[in-house]
Amino acid sequence: MRSSWSTLPHQLRIAGIALLAAWTTVLSWRVLTEDFGGVAIPLLLIGVVLGGAGALARWSRLPGLAIVAGQLVLGGLLVLGATTGSPIPTPSNVDTFMAALSDALETSRSYAAPVQSGVPPVDPLLLIGGTLVVLLVDLIACTMRRAPVAGLVLLAAYTLPVAVTGNAVSWWLFAVIAGLFLTLVYIQHSDHVTSWGRAPDGEKGSFSVRTGAIGNSALALGATAIALAVVVPVAVPTMSMSVFEGNGPGTREVEVQDPMVDLRRDLRRGEDVPLLWVTTVGPKPTYLRIAVLSRFSGSQWTPGDREIPESQAATGALPPLDGVGLDVRRREFKYDVRVGPDFASSWLPIAAQTTRIAAGNDWRYDLNTRDVIAAREDVTTANSTYDYTGVELTYDAERMNSAVSGAGSVAGIFTEVPSTLNNEIRRIAASITADAPTRFQKAQVLQQWFREDGGFRYDLSEVPSAGDGSADLLAFLNDRVGYCEQFAASMAIMARIIGIPSRVAVGFLEPERATNGSWEFSSRDLHAWPELYFPGSGWVRFEPTPQTRTSRPPDYTEAQFAAVTETPTPSAARPSEDLPERGADAAADAAADDSSASSIPWVPLVAGLLGLALVGLLLLTPRLVRTARRRRRLDGDVEDLWVELRDVAIDLGHAWPVGRSPRRAGEWLGHLLAMPVHDGSRPDRPRRGRDQAPEAAQALDRLVSALERSRYARNPEIFTADHLAGDLVLVEESLAAGVTSREARRAEWWPTSVVGQRRSWRPRARAGRASTTTPDHESTRTVDELVG
Repeated sequence: MRSSWSTLPHQLRIAGIALLAAWTTVLSWRVLTEDFGGVAIPLLLIGVVLGGAGALARWSRLPGLAIVAGQLVLGGLLVLGATTGSPIPTPSNVDTFMAALSDALETSRSYAAPVQSGVPPVDPLLLIGGTLVVLLVDLIACTMRRAPVAGLVLLAAYTLPVAVTGNAVSWWLFAVIAGLFLTLVYIQHSDHVTSWGRAPDGEKGSFSVRTGAIGNSALALGATAIALAVVVPVAVPTMSMSVFEGNGPGTREVEVQDPMVDLRRDLRRGEDVPLLWVTTVGPKPTYLRIAVLSRFSGSQWTPGDREIPESQAATGALPPLDGVGLDVRRREFKYDVRVGPDFASSWLPIAAQTTRIAAGNDWRYDLNTRDVIAAREDVTTANSTYDYTGVELTYDAERMNSAVSGAGSVAGIFTEVPSTLNNEIRRIAASITADAPTRFQKAQVLQQWFREDGGFRYDLSEVPSAGDGSADLLAFLNDRVGYCEQFAASMAIMARIIGIPSRVAVGFLEPERATNGSWEFSSRDLHAWPELYFPGSGWVRFEPTPQTRTSRPPDYTEAQFAAVTETPTPSAARPSEDLPERGADAAADAAADDSSASSIPWVPLVAGLLGLALVGLLLLTPRLVRTARRRRRLDGDVEDLWVELRDVAIDLGHAWPVGRSPRRAGEWLGHLLAMPVHDGSRPDRPRRGRDQAPEAAQALDRLVSALERSRYARNPEIFTADHLAGDLVLVEESLAAGVTSREARRAEWWPTSVVGQRRSWRPRARAGRASTTTPDHESTRTVDELVG
């Protein structure tokens, strides 16, 4: 007897659930491109074909290696067809695919996620990756029958967008994936346990086991594991997850003050107060950084809240420089700092690139920003001394010009652009940088526009008071008059708009020589500047504030490059007319005037409907298979009718007496007959027995007699199904009348003869009723009567 695992419906069911789990997981990649509908729908169709082919191959008992090889070839052809329009690998077709793949690779290197429309799509890359996820899940869960291990593939695919963008995936998608994974594990676990259970009567070497209890245990264990995966990160200090906000033991959440407030206050008061002194034999310590502002709320830049483990004390060597390649030329110098009584800050001024610091256990360093922050609220820099080792890097402009996108190398907080940001700022950023071919050259253009080409003017009188909050960026861009904070903040947010990770640094600009030979920083030296991230070079300083306040910008920001002849311009921003309209700005809406665009998300809606249709088809599969079997048997003979009667009994929840003769099986079925009810008044506990349905009992006897005469008569008679179909219907109606409405519906929609269930020849005891009657010894005998 073939196990339920080897049946085609079961293979299709398990393959369908594995496909849904893989495809739903790949839906988390929608944050990588704005046109994900061009990936989701073809990938679903590819998955249906691959899953169906794998199920057919496994049902045909083909070797595992042959199944995997066939799926790989078929998957490659389907990806080729989805990309080029034809799955036939002709030379021209392959060339078209390779060109599309090359363009996708170039786009992935040149544009930050999500990749916008109007540029060469990354669809070939996502289709290849999604197809591999589908194939791996099908291979592990279906071919190798190791569903729990397939969870590793799902986890890796689910975390891909988090690694690239730094943004968390929606919780509902996680819940759907978890549910499908649990279903996959539960079904496979049930299959394994069923294979351990009671064998058909008469076979030795088997033992009985309660599959329901163990199946429930499997479901409970899987649910507990997923729950722990969500809850444990909250309690472990070295882990974090975006589902919940909060910190675990061993960390301290520092509610930081806004360094911009101190910057405005000190710039407005006019008096030039000496704050700190730096002694070194190295170069002049310019751009001494106090703090990094990484979060932009739409109106102002703030440092955000920091999690500072106690292990990150500012004593000794620091981690390697963030994003800086080992081949970047560098020199290190030691700096001794003495802070005066007038500079009481909870942030410790150091160089932007630092490898070692000795400030004591009262200070902690932030791993993401390399800021040094006080460990307690009563600790400040006033009257303190410390030293650090700063690094002077020699940046290579050509290297930064050819660098790939850095969006996937930094935390998501450094690339976030609020949806409420005024669309006019987006248009300005796009139009200014439209002709620059690379991200680095776009950054150069932005700096040049603020310093010279844009007509901006530095005016310290434009500094707002400390209580006014941040200045309006759009007003600053229109008036073209401001001070260092506005220049730095504007360039940083515009860099994010065009796909470059950015942040704002607050510190000291340039010191003056003191009488004792040290370098003196005063309140008038306070300054703000943007830092942009380029892989291989790390966080690189730019200077957009006009030269009336600052000296020359860094040399690398004014490097010249050879003209690019290609027409595509690597940019994370599209032309101004293509920019997305975000927020509820009335003027922006009027400027857009896109009345023909539909607000209905058709692509996700269609994908969701297709997914629901696929789920519905999978749920209907057992009934469709059962109906097809019945139709085929009703065209056969009495043997086919007897097999159909056996499946009807099994579907209604009874275990067929395997190995019994037709007469013994008929006697057993007679105890299950009940009077059919057609007016909907079915009792909860119908009375059963041959005397309750005499017509059905007579029909059953006729079926048994015809089967015996067909099998055992000296001159066997041929009984066609059409002559006995009416008797079969009478018996089936009486059997259905002997069970509850719920069991009858389950037999219709989820037939056990198709989906499988544990088998035993004893009639099932009814729930809620203690068995008090004397068992039928004829029906409980264990000696098989192998007649027929």
